[in-house]
Formats: sequence, structure tokens, C-alpha cells
Amino acid sequence: MFYSNKKLISPTTINELHAIMKSRTNGIFFAGGTYIMNQQNYLKEEDTIIDLSNIKELDEITRNIQFVDVGCMVTANKLLDIGKLAFTDLLLDTLHNTATHIIRNQITIGGALCTPDIRYSLPGTLSIMNTVVELLDLSQDKLVSKFIPIDKLYNTKGELQIEKGVLLKKIRISLDNYDFEKFFCIGDPIRKPESTLIISFRANIDQTILNKVNMCVTFPTCGMYISNEIAQELIGAQLPLTISRTIIISEKITNDIKKEITGISALQIERCKRLIQSILFEIEPNQESIEISEGLF
Repeated sequence: MFYSNKKLISPTTINELHAIMKSRTNGIFFAGGTYIMNQQNYLKEEDTIIDLSNIKELDEITRNIQFVDVGCMVTANKLLDIGKLAFTDLLLDTLHNTATHIIRNQITIGGALCTPDIRYSLPGTLSIMNTVVELLDLSQDKLVSKFIPIDKLYNTKGELQIEKGVLLKKIRISLDNYDFEKFFCIGDPIRKPESTLIISFRANIDQTILNKVNMCVTFPTCGMYISNEIAQELIGAQLPLTISRTIIISEKITNDIKKEITGISALQIERCKRLIQSILFEIEPNQESIEISEGLF
């Protein structure tokens, strides 16, 4: 049924895709297929599969000095290869963690972000990189496009919030530079997502002072945690942080997580607390900015 001509349509342009979606309310976007093909009873008898692989515009990467635009049909490996010239290790490590090399050739960026009920490593890292997504509403008479922050794609449970007939056309990744970055994935997100913990962390350092912090903690089956309030508390902190300060901050974060996200295991919480302590304790003063400052006098 899945590959029958009756059920599979392959547009070659956005305008053609628009015309198809206006006439079919039961259209299902098909990207790399790594999620759909592993789900039982995901497709209904009346569903029409809309194959996006022949729309060239969706498989493009463009760049300027401020950001990189990545089409939804770009594969993880393609972004990884091209991204070596543009991105820091934070995103590169995240892409490596997404899957094996063979599977990364199939996984598309749009597909990785739009799985309906589980979050892996990519959304969290992109959210702290000030990434926005372009959503294209194909259900209206005229094409309607808008950009939103990537974390707004999901609710606190990590569930996808895109309405039917709306396509995630591309993502726009900011090229901001940060002094300190860390990515950790503890556990096996594919085989044991219920016990896995993923943390993406970035910070800017002005000599011995933290002046910008972004962090996302992802529990694949429960949700994503981003706290601007706690990040603000870290701004102005003197480095290096003391052991007692890191313990207080980590406990505050994990307590906040338990209030906001349900279903997290005790193992995930303990892993989260220890890992945050390790990350915070590892942040050192920016020696380069100290030397530059001293050279001015």
C-alpha cells in the first residue's frame, strides 16, 4: 500500500506541492522515512503520501555572514559535511550523535525536527543556537510563510505543535560565537530513550565573568527544558564557580525540571544534576580576553 501509485505523489516544486495540499486534507509529508517506516499503523488507509525528495528548493543550504539557511530535505550527513566550515563542535557533535553514518544519509533535518512524539538531540542544540524555522502554510489559497523560534515547535512535553498542512520549509541557524560549549548524551536515545539524558550548553565569558548562558536539557520521551530565568541568574557569576555554587545551581535546575516536566525517571534526574555540576565546574575564565585587557594598560 505504501508505495502504490495511488498513495504516493511526488511534486517537483513548492507551487505544485501547494496545489496538491489544497486538494488533499489527508496528505502526509514523507522526507527520509526513518521515523514513518519504523512505526506500526502510522498510516491510515485514506492517507496520501507526499514525497518531498524531488523539490530541489528544500534540499539547499545557503549562507551569509550572520546565519546559515538549511532546507528541510537536507540530510544530517550533508549538513555535517558542509557545516565543518561554518559551525562549532556543538552542532557537529550533535549531528554525529543523531545516528550512524548510514542512517544519517537518510535522516533529513525536517524529519528529525518533526517527529511527533519523541525529541532527540538536534532540537535542543538548535534551540540554544538562536535557530528559527520557516513554516509554510500550504492549506490556504495563498502561501503563507512565517518564522518562529525553533523551541516554539514543541510544548513542555516535547510534543510537536505544527498544524496539519503546514510544512517546516527550512531552518535558519545563527552563526554567533560562544567561548564555551558542551554537548552530552548519556544513554541510548534510540534503544532506551526513556532513560536517556541530553544536554546542550553554551556560555560567553568576559574575562572572569559569565555574561551569557544558554542551556537545553532534553528527555527524549518526556520533554525539553529551557529556563531563561536560571540562565539570567548565572549572568555576572565570578569564575571559576565554587563547588558549593555549582551544587546549589544544579539542584535549583533539577527541582525546576521536576516541576515543569512529568514522567522523568530518578536516574535521569540524578544524571542531570551530576552533569550540570560537571559542566559548570569546567567553565574557566577567558584567558584570552584577560590578556587583551591587560595589554591595554
